[in-house]
Amino acid sequence: MTNKQNDEVLSEDKNIYSRSYSSDECIKADGEKIPVKKDSKTVNDDIDDYIFTRKRIVKKTKYDETNTSAYSGNYEFVKSDRSNDRAKKRKHKHSTKRHRMKRWKKVLLSIGCVFLSIILLAVGTLTYLFFKGSSELLDGDYTITAPQGVETQNDGEFVVYNGKTYQYNKNVTNILFMGVDKRELEETEVLGTGGQADVIVLLAVDTKTGKISMINISRDTMTDVTVYSANGGYVGSETQQLCLSYAYGDGKEKSCENTVNSVKRLFYNIPIKTYLALDLDGIAAVNDCVGGVDVTSPETIGDFVKGQNYHLEGQLAESFVRSRSHESADANTLRMQRQQVYATQFINKVISATKENITAPVDLFNASSPYTCTNLNPSRVLYLAESIVMSNGMSVEMSTVPGESKMGKTYAEFYVNESEFYELFLSVFYTPVQ
Repeated sequence: MTNKQNDEVLSEDKNIYSRSYSSDECIKADGEKIPVKKDSKTVNDDIDDYIFTRKRIVKKTKYDETNTSAYSGNYEFVKSDRSNDRAKKRKHKHSTKRHRMKRWKKVLLSIGCVFLSIILLAVGTLTYLFFKGSSELLDGDYTITAPQGVETQNDGEFVVYNGKTYQYNKNVTNILFMGVDKRELEETEVLGTGGQADVIVLLAVDTKTGKISMINISRDTMTDVTVYSANGGYVGSETQQLCLSYAYGDGKEKSCENTVNSVKRLFYNIPIKTYLALDLDGIAAVNDCVGGVDVTSPETIGDFVKGQNYHLEGQLAESFVRSRSHESADANTLRMQRQQVYATQFINKVISATKENITAPVDLFNASSPYTCTNLNPSRVLYLAESIVMSNGMSVEMSTVPGESKMGKTYAEFYVNESEFYELFLSVFYTPVQ
C-alpha cells in the first residue's frame, strides 16, 4: 500500500472515532451503526452474562492504546441465551414467591377480619342487651305511697319520716319470686285450680353496689287481693291470704301478675318489674344445676336435725324447703327460716359461679325454664349478672316482713306490724338525705 493510500485509511479511521454516536448504538468494523441488544443488567453488573462475538479487525492506533475500556474498543457485546434463560428463571421464582406471600397475607387478613367481626358483633350484642335490660328494669316510672301521717314528695321520691328525709334509691330493681305448690305450671281456664304461692320472696337488687336484699313474705300475710269470679270476671279486692293471689289467675302469667299487684299494695306501690314462678319439680332441677347446696338445719323436722349439716341434692332439697308442721300457727314461720338458710347459700353459690363465668346466670335461667313462668329475658339476666359482678362488693341480706301469726277461723293468718315494716322498707329502698 502506498503512502497516499495509507494516509487515506488513517484519515477514515479518525473520522469514524470522531463521530458522535448514541449510547443505544454499536459500531461495526466498517463504521456501520447497529442497535445494541439491551438487558436490565449492564456489562459491569455481571460480565459472566455476556459473551464476546464478531471480533473487529482494527488497525492499532494511538487512540486504541489510550482507550480505557479493554472490551468495548474491540468487541461487540450480545446478551447470551444462557444468561437470558437464567434471568427468566430467577424472575419467575421471585414472582411466585411474592405471589405466595401475598396469598398468605390475604388469608391471614381474611381470618383477622372474621375474628374482628365476631368480636365486634359479640360486644355489640352484649352492649345492646345490657342497655336494653337497664331500660326495662330501671325506667323510673313509679308513684310510691306511704303509711298515713308520713309526708311524701315528688311521687314518693322523697319521704320525711320521724324528722328525717329519705330519697328513693333509683338503682334498685325488684324481682318477685314465687314457689307454687304444683308439680307443673299449666294454664287453666278453671279459676282456683292453678295452685297457690307457697313461697313468696321479694329480691331488691342494688345494681350499683351489688347488694341483694331478700325479703321473705309469709304466704299467710293478710293483704288486699284482687278477686275474680269463676268465669274470670273482676269482682274487686278483698283482704285474704297473700298466697291466694296466685289462685285467682290462669295458673301462669295472669296468676303471677295478680300476685305482683298484691305484693305492690303491701309494699306501698313499689315498682316490681320482674317475676318468676317455680313449680315443685323445678326445686331439685335448679338445686342440682349449681351442684347442690350445703346447709345447716335451724330446726328438727322430718329427716333433718337441728344443728346438723347437709348437702342437699334432688328431692332432699325439696324436702328441706317445703316440710312444715300443720299443728301450730307458727309452722310457716319456722319453714321460712329454713327457706332463708337455703336461699342464702344458694345465692352465694350462684354469685361465686358468676364471678368465674358471667354467663352462669344465663345457664341457670335456661336450666330452670321448663319449670318456670317468668318475664325474665336474656337482656335482664345479663344486666343483673354484669351489675353484680362489676360492683365493688357483693352481699346478700335476708329479712322477713315483721308481724304476728294468728289462727283464723280455718287457716293461719299473718298480720304485718306496719311501723316495723315501714322502717325495714325505708332501709332497703331509700337512703338518708344528708
